Amino acid sequence: MERDFSLHDFSLINLKVKKIMQEQELESCSKSFLFFSLETLLSLQDDEIKDSITDGGNDRGIDAVYVDEDNKTPVIHFFNCKYTEDSNKSKNNNFPSIEIDKILTFINNLMSEDEDILKDANNFLSSKVNEIWDLMKNKETKFVIHICSNYYSGFIKNEKERFEKEINKYRDIKLEYNLLTNLSDKISEYKTIVNAKVRVIKNELFDKSDGDIRALILNIQGIDLIRIVLNNEDMRNKIDYSDANLTDMNIIDILPDAFAENVRIYLKRSRINKNIKGTALSDKNGKFFYYNNGITIICKSYSYGDGRSPILTLEDMQVVNGGQTIYSLYEAFKEDPLKLKEVNLLCRIYEIKDNKSLSANIAEYTNSQNPVKSRDIRSIDFVQQKLEDELKILGFFYERKKNQYSDKDKNRRIDSEKAGQTMMAFYNEMPIEARNNKSIIFGDKYEEVFAEEITGIRLLLSYNLFNKIEREKNKRKLEIENDPSLYEKEHFILYSSYFILFILKKITEIKGIELELKNEDKIIKYYNNAINILKKVLDMEKKSNPNSLYTTIFKLNRIKSIFDSEIMEKKQIEKYLN
Repeated sequence: MERDFSLHDFSLINLKVKKIMQEQELESCSKSFLFFSLETLLSLQDDEIKDSITDGGNDRGIDAVYVDEDNKTPVIHFFNCKYTEDSNKSKNNNFPSIEIDKILTFINNLMSEDEDILKDANNFLSSKVNEIWDLMKNKETKFVIHICSNYYSGFIKNEKERFEKEINKYRDIKLEYNLLTNLSDKISEYKTIVNAKVRVIKNELFDKSDGDIRALILNIQGIDLIRIVLNNEDMRNKIDYSDANLTDMNIIDILPDAFAENVRIYLKRSRINKNIKGTALSDKNGKFFYYNNGITIICKSYSYGDGRSPILTLEDMQVVNGGQTIYSLYEAFKEDPLKLKEVNLLCRIYEIKDNKSLSANIAEYTNSQNPVKSRDIRSIDFVQQKLEDELKILGFFYERKKNQYSDKDKNRRIDSEKAGQTMMAFYNEMPIEARNNKSIIFGDKYEEVFAEEITGIRLLLSYNLFNKIEREKNKRKLEIENDPSLYEKEHFILYSSYFILFILKKITEIKGIELELKNEDKIIKYYNNAINILKKVLDMEKKSNPNSLYTTIFKLNRIKSIFDSEIMEKKQIEKYLN
């Protein structure tokens, strides 16, 4: 059950919003709340958030649009955000229903590809619409509409039902509501301590102790595994239950805090998860133990008594591997609870006290069912720790994990993912990949991006240059907002930061400038030259493909091929450097 309105929740979000407003130099709390919503819900970088914002005149009720192409199926995220600085309004008012018709009209126009939508939308929203239509021609596309607010209540009931009825006509669109309580929970550092009890099956367990670690291997029932991660303390400790209790379990959600130290999120559409669920519901579910890699749990302590079926008590437990299996079994359980009675699987439990390093290693080495090549896994790598130590000496806070130093000065924090993107564009000369395929930074390209020669100082060079490029881009964007007539001529700059960074690298080679931090100002002074070179490349591309969108052009390596063959090989770059 959702808790009552709390001034603590309201104050927490209000403080967070005002902090972002100050850090990002935004003109209003409403703008800052939009920034906060995209950061909190999608974990976007600052530049990605700024590029997503469509808020302003003629925004059609769509404050931001983020196009996520990291997965095989692109997902388009639409945001409608409302913010109040009045706690009484937050407590007593509903989300304004007037927004429903704005959103519905926009969605209907978008899905029917009605070009009239472009006449009534601002330039930034129009650009996003064209990008979406371009994607829809070639790929199956999913959509999520995010209704975000620091109001305690959402739409009034009948308006909410009307809204959802209309949206449900589109099978590829889903709605997500993130209101005061939910948003407060997402940013709170509070984590539920998960304790649970389970009856061991026929004393089938193996206990091993080695110095500062104990390990227990046992056979566990699928129903018990689901039960001990549910968001209900009584149920987590309900050792013996009847079929009637299965109905009670069916209406309780899984507790996300039970997976707080898991290196992966639940990949709902994964083929592996589909197979897990299918096996659990099939006539072969009695063989599940032999088909599945099992579950790994860490805890502060575990204990059990004697007897044929002893009771195992877990204190402060975390599922660090097997989250995909548990969520898939939970989906199967919701369809047919009785089927899960036949499902057993292997469970490894480690008692590790407060050894965080050991916990991280267990999380890394036991993950295998869905390949993990994530930033979180790499965060414990020696190179990442070395960079953190180096940059701390230089006065910076290197965040191996997202928001690791959220309490520090924003201007002294360096996000490892953003640093990786800038280095990939600059040192590895891969600007298209840096912009559009950042997942490979901590995956297939990790050893190339974070190569042995990368030091804190070399990282700072590409990172600082990128930030200066971004500042210039944001100035141009403000000019376009104030004078929309500039849009057609200037808006390519909004997508080009990584490519400009790449061009600056090539200019340093031509000019014989050493890649040292002390030469940062010497390099950035060629920014306008880089813009002119990029314009030339884009003109060549547009000549061959006049209808190409800039959002599409900066996703294709063809633009880099044009630069290499027409600018570099033909030595045309020199004439732009005088």
